[in-house]
Amino acid sequence: MVFGLMVACERGKDTIPSPPQLTYKGIYVFNSGFGYDSFVEVEFDFSDLDGDVGLDDADTLYPFGVGDPAAFNLLVYYQDKKGGQWQYPKNPLLGPKDTLVLHQRLKNMTPTGKNKSISGRFTLVIPARPYTYRGDSVRYEIQLMDRALHRSQKILTPPIFLQHP
Repeated sequence: MVFGLMVACERGKDTIPSPPQLTYKGIYVFNSGFGYDSFVEVEFDFSDLDGDVGLDDADTLYPFGVGDPAAFNLLVYYQDKKGGQWQYPKNPLLGPKDTLVLHQRLKNMTPTGKNKSISGRFTLVIPARPYTYRGDSVRYEIQLMDRALHRSQKILTPPIFLQHP
């Protein structure tokens, strides 16, 4: 399963410890050209006054190691609508205990030098059928966590309707 992420950053002047901020910008569905959808892009702006966003490859000890609470720092929850209610579906490849999540581990973006404040835009690329799951009315709940374990507010995308083969 391949997920993509494009990031653009710029430096600022403040270095105040604080949670990161997210601002939803848009959601775009891309058709395969064969009558069904291939992937979705979710675009949002981010900022962090102290710039402690992202992890290094060496960040493998608690709480950043595999299976630890901060192993992923971009939390992406998949929701679909069944019977008029939004739900967190189960991952079809992992069994009935695990919900379908699309979390990402972002690379360290902290600027060098005195000024650490960062801001930029993320474009999160999500397959239309993650882990073979075929939801039709879907939305995504997204949250960013920095290295101090501060969490941004959650953003919830508007619902979209996906076409599947």
